[in-house]
Amino acid sequence: MSDLFDISISALQAFQTAISVTSNNIANANTPGYADESVELTGAVPQGTTDTAIGDGVSVASITRSVSQLNNTQLYTSQSSLGQLNSLQTYTNQVDNIVGTTAGGLTTSLQKYYNAWSTLANDPTSTASGQAVLSAAQAVASSFQSTNTQLQQLNTGINTSITSDVSQINALAASIASLNTQIAAGSAGSATQAPNALFDQRDEQLSNLSKLVGVSTTANSDGSINVFIGNGEPLVLNGSITTLTTVPDPYNASQLDISTATNGGNSINSQITSGDLGGLLAARTQAVNPAINQIGQLATAVAASANTQQNSGLDLSGALGSNLFSLSAGQGIASSNNTGSASATVTVGTTAASLGALTADNYILTYQGGAYSLTDAATGKAVSSTATGNTVTGPGFSVTLSQTPAAGDQFLIEPTAAAAGSISVALTNPSQLASAGALTATAAAANTGTGSLGSFLNPTNQALPANTTIAFTSATTYTVNGGAPQTVGSGGVVSFDGWQATLSGTPVNTDSFSITSNVGQSGNNTNALANTSQQNKGLLSGGTASITAATSALVTAVGSQAAQVNTAQTAQTAVNTQALATVQSVSGVNLDDEAAALLKWQQAYQASAQALQIGNSLFTTFLDAIGATT
Repeated sequence: MSDLFDISISALQAFQTAISVTSNNIANANTPGYADESVELTGAVPQGTTDTAIGDGVSVASITRSVSQLNNTQLYTSQSSLGQLNSLQTYTNQVDNIVGTTAGGLTTSLQKYYNAWSTLANDPTSTASGQAVLSAAQAVASSFQSTNTQLQQLNTGINTSITSDVSQINALAASIASLNTQIAAGSAGSATQAPNALFDQRDEQLSNLSKLVGVSTTANSDGSINVFIGNGEPLVLNGSITTLTTVPDPYNASQLDISTATNGGNSINSQITSGDLGGLLAARTQAVNPAINQIGQLATAVAASANTQQNSGLDLSGALGSNLFSLSAGQGIASSNNTGSASATVTVGTTAASLGALTADNYILTYQGGAYSLTDAATGKAVSSTATGNTVTGPGFSVTLSQTPAAGDQFLIEPTAAAAGSISVALTNPSQLASAGALTATAAAANTGTGSLGSFLNPTNQALPANTTIAFTSATTYTVNGGAPQTVGSGGVVSFDGWQATLSGTPVNTDSFSITSNVGQSGNNTNALANTSQQNKGLLSGGTASITAATSALVTAVGSQAAQVNTAQTAQTAVNTQALATVQSVSGVNLDDEAAALLKWQQAYQASAQALQIGNSLFTTFLDAIGATT
């Protein structure tokens, strides 16, 4: 009878445990991170040694979690990719809204500006028409400033989000480390049952961490894990953590980089490529800052072309025109890691050639081994440059160092980043607008070629030249006032006294032109007409793109980037949904299955109780029989 009692009691205890586990599954069906548990039963070893020995009941071998580490790892990777795209999508769409709307407004304001010059050309002495030009110029400057302000605000938002993400990552790391310690303690010594609830909590924390930053893990023999972020930066090692921090960018203290408490404040941005944090860094470097530079490039082209044309004409007082726009020069920022004290001054070129070479890129200027080198800040690729003393010339700009830097010193060169935020109208009086052309070229009566000179420009703001004679010695060579022969430049440029004229047609040997001042001819409108034509003149991209075309191209490029990110985000959402479903198919609680299991365990428990009752009845009958015989 004792065997029957023991077997029944063991069964009652085992099935009661199974019912409890099943009930716990049902209770946690909607608990985040909970992994479905199951009871593993094992038959007790028979105690007898005869051929008729029977089993000794049942016992609970373990309570196991339904988990696939491969599925979890795939989910973490998927969530990190989606987190990065979600963040990048947020900012690319905002940049698209800002640039698309404002640049559309910029296109309109630019058109009104150039139309105002056209109206002034019809009546160069009209004060009302001149005031309309100044008002239209102010609208252009305001449009640039507004766009830059909104884009800079996005950078402020990125800083705030980076700080928040770093704080959350540190909190999750501390929680995982604490759970590691508890798991190791719970799994040590004579413990036969793994601390499943702690494993569930840790997996949930890892899942949350993967949304913020890319993670990878390695397992330790005591049940704890090591967690690495990005490209292998340790975050959690057993029960200890490496705290993330934010540090100012060495070139721009207003932008935050990611660092750790153990690496001396050096940036680990390059290692953070996924998760929400990776998306924030990508949004800054791939969307926001490039847009700031591109808007700045347009502002530089508008201001430089307008100022050069102003400097090439005469205002109503007969003086050479003053700059219409004022604009911040490019920026040269010394790295906070420099050991020398040299400062950098950046000058952006205003000639057609320099504007054509100017890009929206930033550059790193390095002094090493007694020589300067220039690299693209985004790609790290070497950029062609020339150095004369401590002045370095790059594509469309030059950098002058205040003194020779220390070996290894570096400078961030931003030729256009500050332009859109600083552009303003410098003139206040419409009489200062230079509508009249400053110079006239008159062909000699004896000329036999088809050449002519016009479109005078004053790219370096020189004084009016004295009467000048340009004599051609061939179709491509000329002398200035009988001096040494010179060669006609690219685009037919003929240079004299710092001024330029454009040659059209084909002159022949001995053809000559007299160049005289137009001072006193206030009704002349050639410079106003030249200002009107600036919108369609090839100024950017090597002289192939006009201001109007470059503005439209920027709007298209920003919109295309946003569309591509939106498409990628939609695709990754589907991937993440499938990864989550795969995890749930293994670890999730199926209430239908649990209801069936509960019924099964209930019936088994009832049957065991019935067996125990039968055993009790048999034992009572046995005792009664013994009592009857005595």
